[in-house]
Amino acid sequence: MTMTVTGMRANKPVTMDIEQLRGWATFMDRAMVVSLVATIVAVAALGVTTWLSFRFSGAVRAQEYAAIHRYKVEMGKHAADLEQEVSRARERTLELEQAASSADARAAQAARDSAAAAEKARTAEVDAEEVRKRVAELGKQVREATARAPEPAPAPAVAAETPPTRQEVESAAPSREPEPSPMVASLKKYAGTKAAFYVLDEAPDAPAAAATISGTLSDAGWLPLTWTWTGVSGIVGVVVLIRDGSDPATDEAASAILEALRTAGFNAAKGNWPADWRRFRGTLNGPQSPGPTEAPIRIVIGARAR
Repeated sequence: MTMTVTGMRANKPVTMDIEQLRGWATFMDRAMVVSLVATIVAVAALGVTTWLSFRFSGAVRAQEYAAIHRYKVEMGKHAADLEQEVSRARERTLELEQAASSADARAAQAARDSAAAAEKARTAEVDAEEVRKRVAELGKQVREATARAPEPAPAPAVAAETPPTRQEVESAAPSREPEPSPMVASLKKYAGTKAAFYVLDEAPDAPAAAATISGTLSDAGWLPLTWTWTGVSGIVGVVVLIRDGSDPATDEAASAILEALRTAGFNAAKGNWPADWRRFRGTLNGPQSPGPTEAPIRIVIGARAR
């Protein structure tokens, strides 16, 4: 069977048999199938590629987000650590400033205490040479007053008078006692006053001075007792001390002995006991009764001035 097919180019009828038409139809069918398969494969590849792209991009974004989050957390921790260090540095700076301020205050207080102690030491110094000379002079005056004999009675005007008997002479002659020293005379007004002598153990010449002053007070009727003071240093001269808030009589007696010491050549000083009257540093060796804190007046004998 023969068929006439119009050509596409020349628009001329072409004579083809049925077998040729079938061949062309089969070829076209196969070409269409191949095209369809290629299209399906391309679409599948595109879908797979798109799916993989979305999947991997999501994973990458998740990793990037996790990395950014970790970085933010680490930066936050680092910032918190820095803030804590800054806070600690500020606290240390404040503590150092407070310590420096306290050190300055302590240094200023130490300077004031040192100046006060130096001033007190200067006022309490005793000139040893003057003390010895004055003590020797007082001793000489006492010996002269003791050894002074009564003046002889004037000769009778009438030689014919009968001389008196020995008994009459003894009864008529006044009994003359040695005159007390000025220091004793000035302190007799306060006879019966108790005084405690604190003699520094480290001062080798303090016991002699204490014995002289104590003897003078005893002659004036005072009641002195002496203790050796160990464990204390830095006191120079003679210091008369009374309790803070003492009665006027005690203060007057202390002022009297201060004036008497200065009159006798001692460069003495007077003040209040700087603490509780029954508390003291170091150790006091001496009488047990009465105690060393019972007397209302304390006389501290320190080291000799150099």
